[in-house]
Amino acid sequence: MFSLQALLLDHVIPSIFDAAVTFVLVLVLLKIFAVKNLATRFAFLFIPLLKPFIVLVENKAWVPHFPSHFFQFGLRMPDPLGLIKAPEFYTTSIASGFPSFTYNRSVFAIVAIVAIIAILLVLVGRWVQLFLFLNSFKKEERLSKSDYPHIYEILDKLVSKYKVKRPELVLTKKYQFVPFSIGCKSPIIVLSKNLIDTFPKEQLEIMLAHELAHIRRNDNLTGWIALILRDIMFFNPLIYSIYRKIEEEKEGICDNIALEKTGASAKVVANTLLDVAIFRKKIEATQKPRYPSLAKGFLYNKSALERRVNSIISHKPGNNRFRILNLALCPLKVFAFILLLLVQPYVALIYKGKLLLFLH
Repeated sequence: MFSLQALLLDHVIPSIFDAAVTFVLVLVLLKIFAVKNLATRFAFLFIPLLKPFIVLVENKAWVPHFPSHFFQFGLRMPDPLGLIKAPEFYTTSIASGFPSFTYNRSVFAIVAIVAIIAILLVLVGRWVQLFLFLNSFKKEERLSKSDYPHIYEILDKLVSKYKVKRPELVLTKKYQFVPFSIGCKSPIIVLSKNLIDTFPKEQLEIMLAHELAHIRRNDNLTGWIALILRDIMFFNPLIYSIYRKIEEEKEGICDNIALEKTGASAKVVANTLLDVAIFRKKIEATQKPRYPSLAKGFLYNKSALERRVNSIISHKPGNNRFRILNLALCPLKVFAFILLLLVQPYVALIYKGKLLLFLH
């Protein structure tokens, strides 16, 4: 039996509420403890993206019932598999506290179900389109070592520092993209002739170091996960802010890794970032290539340029930024991470034993 009310009250609204509460808790935690390590920040910021999805797909939620309390709040455990049995008084309160709005076999139910299926098809279509677009670069011409020996010289030097398998270099003629990497198992770095001819060797080294950092950290995989979670929860406006914040932290991590691995000054790395942004703007102003709209944000990894530059300038070397979950074995960080990931806040309004509102 389809119930729009159950969908909204038990899934959609709690998911939005959870995203807001968890996002605020994470930001407060990072602020109070002055967490500067970007890899740690990245790990914590993934929590308000993951937990609302868990709430969205939960089978049933429950909250302790205290008839004498009109307003109550507390903590509960997420239960996406429905393993925690709801107390009998909870189901009774729900039955008596909410009017019954069911639309079984009605036109409304059919329209709602068709709309949900249509949305899912659109989302899957977007992902497939993006995947095919990215995968098409693997068929493009490989960068000639004889024509661009200085690029391979830079790459070989960096690969030994990163201790990774040397990725393939692709020279795209269709688009004048700034450098980007794709693939997880067999990654490639995509370059354009205009880019190679425009930037000096020192700046090209910084760009390649940045992309190798993405490869070393498996950011292509986490990027897909974050993108899919964002699209599934498209109805939640906060998810887009969380997603942008994650992308910003990810780019900042790779900027700082490039700074350390190349040995360049912070000024040179920051200037390279600005020059790349100007290069991209010029390309966008003169060309309008046809590619999926989703690809623009995915490839360019949009983030706040000023904050990235400030992060480069204020960076202090010595932190291991390769690990995605860089909690540095600090008991406090580990405890906070697990607490935020597992514990679910809730707010309930109860009147004469009837549950009027339950947000979790």
